[in-house]
Amino acid sequence: MPLLHQPAELINSLREQNPLVMCIQNYVAMDFSANVLLAAGASPAMVNAVEEAEGFTKISSALSINVGTALTPHWIKAMELAASTAHDCGKPWVLDPVGCGATAHRNEQCAMLMERRPTVVRGNASEIMALANACKVEVVGGGSAGGGKGVDSTAGSEEALPAGIALAKRFKCVIAISGAVDIITDGSTKVLIRNGQEILTKITAAGCSLSTLCAAYCAVCNSALDAVTAAFLHFCIASDMTAEMVEVKGPGTHRVHLIDNLYNLSSAALADRAKFEVHEL
Repeated sequence: MPLLHQPAELINSLREQNPLVMCIQNYVAMDFSANVLLAAGASPAMVNAVEEAEGFTKISSALSINVGTALTPHWIKAMELAASTAHDCGKPWVLDPVGCGATAHRNEQCAMLMERRPTVVRGNASEIMALANACKVEVVGGGSAGGGKGVDSTAGSEEALPAGIALAKRFKCVIAISGAVDIITDGSTKVLIRNGQEILTKITAAGCSLSTLCAAYCAVCNSALDAVTAAFLHFCIASDMTAEMVEVKGPGTHRVHLIDNLYNLSSAALADRAKFEVHEL
């Protein structure tokens, strides 16, 4: 089944519409995520106050929630209120279940947020498998152990696909699994992304910022599967371009020039360099 929208078209839509993305983001990722959104063509708003959660969600085009360092009562309440408001208002929202599987408290809060029906969930393989466990979904074909190593994955994306499919079907959302080959599924279709660089795993907040970019693309496309595919390609191709630069020597310089390439990537270059496959399940 082909995508409804070509990623190269959506990058232009993102830049033309410049959607406002409200981010309840962890401390480690705030700065980088805001700069990624700005460079890609969106407008970020980092908001975590309970008193503003409902009002800011209503004026935003999309919402991104990252549970990373922020699972204290104040932040949890803001997440819950913002997610519920987004769902009630029909606004797309993305959950990044950072470190799901690490503690019982984190599992419980991630499962609670899933009940607010996210449009997209993006995580690594271990997080997605742990999330399936936390939500008590039936996984066909295994792949539901999860756990990981803190916030890092100890499993491959293909291993987490059964859990991703189960979550997508149960919650009627898109599940995006980051890995050596990224996998995006809505439960009936899977998209494989073969762009991207391993060095991204050495850059703090790379995955977190990708989640916010998924939210931005969801704001300009009514197909979450298409939107997330475009977000992954935009981010991963920019990383490919960065790796080719002679001045890039490691994670530090990759991080800086990645922002430049997110800004400079053209729709034509995205179409030419995109390596993705769409398969029916």
